[in-house]
Amino acid sequence: MTEASLQLSSDKLSHALSACTDKYALAMVHLNNLDELSALCGIANKEEIIEIFTSSASSILRPQDSLVVISEVQLALIMDNLLDKNHAELAGLKLQRIFERSGLLDSHSIKFDVHCGIVYAGRNVQQRPDVDELYQQAETALSTAVANQESFTILTLEDEQVVDNHWQLNLRVKDAMQAHNISMDYQPKVYMHNGELAGAEALVRWRDNGVVIPPNEYITALSDDVLWDLTIYCYRRVLREIVDFELSVPISVNIDPSSLAQDDFIDFISRETNLWGVEPDQIILELTETRTLFDAHDARERLITISDLGFKISIDDFGSGHSNYERIRDLPVDEIKIDRSFCGNLIDNPDNTMLTRSIIDIAKALKAQTVAEGIEDAATLDLLREWGCDIGQGFYLGAPVSIEKFAALNS
Repeated sequence: MTEASLQLSSDKLSHALSACTDKYALAMVHLNNLDELSALCGIANKEEIIEIFTSSASSILRPQDSLVVISEVQLALIMDNLLDKNHAELAGLKLQRIFERSGLLDSHSIKFDVHCGIVYAGRNVQQRPDVDELYQQAETALSTAVANQESFTILTLEDEQVVDNHWQLNLRVKDAMQAHNISMDYQPKVYMHNGELAGAEALVRWRDNGVVIPPNEYITALSDDVLWDLTIYCYRRVLREIVDFELSVPISVNIDPSSLAQDDFIDFISRETNLWGVEPDQIILELTETRTLFDAHDARERLITISDLGFKISIDDFGSGHSNYERIRDLPVDEIKIDRSFCGNLIDNPDNTMLTRSIIDIAKALKAQTVAEGIEDAATLDLLREWGCDIGQGFYLGAPVSIEKFAALNS
């Protein structure tokens, strides 16, 4: 698909999910054997194969449901006004039965190899999830279905992976690093004034037995030592991928304040960056704004040293905790990220509007760029552009993708 087509798909998906009621589901349906079917029936029939795949999936939809074509092999089904989770599971069973049947195309017997991942958002969800979260959870369900060789897997946003034994979790994460089951996805960041690629945020992805475990389910449970090991692992991987894929735009790497406090943090990032031949100003160190970060004198001194070495510094989730102008004005900040909780409801929430505009003004006073997270629709994008926000990030502008797909955007 073209970049314009992908943008249109993102817009349609965001709009369809935003219009849903309090019980709905997102199903990602993936066709695995398009190439084989095209070889069997002839490449001239490829478009007809795709059309049959799409129409077969859409046959389960009710009037209040909708379908968005993500790519020629992936569809998003949005099912609204469901009775409960079982209703979403019934949709998965219907899809399974539809695609188990063989059909004929130009006298050839064809059978679609399809997997489906479904995420159900029910009434018990305390806060309405954003499009990014729904999309990532549906992708997780799809990965689980593939790994378990199941036709479909369904998750609910009420489900939480509870870890009773932090010690065991730390061992699992260490084993995952040794087995290279931890990788990075890259979410594009886009200049507001012209829509060009401004960079990306590197996001850690832990795949455990084929299931992608969201970072918020394990990061906070890690010991400082294991978190530091994970920081080393991810930072080295980002550097290697910058070099291997010849990335030319800045890449943001998330750094926990506990890692910043490590004695050899500065020596590590300086040594590794030089070793890989990456210019320090291509790396943006993204730090969550916490009271510890702002109040610790040695943290400020470390940030000044890091800035003097040429690295860029970003304050993540600004406005969601203890941040204010007095706390941040003495830090060498190059970028301030507006928390997604503000951007998700700018249109109808005057408080969010006021806070967002204030953050943009603070960034201008500090001569720092502003990055708005969680942009999910054109109206929010237009407002932020009008207010002078520099860079945007969110599902509307681009979902997290593999390094191979991001490198194609950067070429």
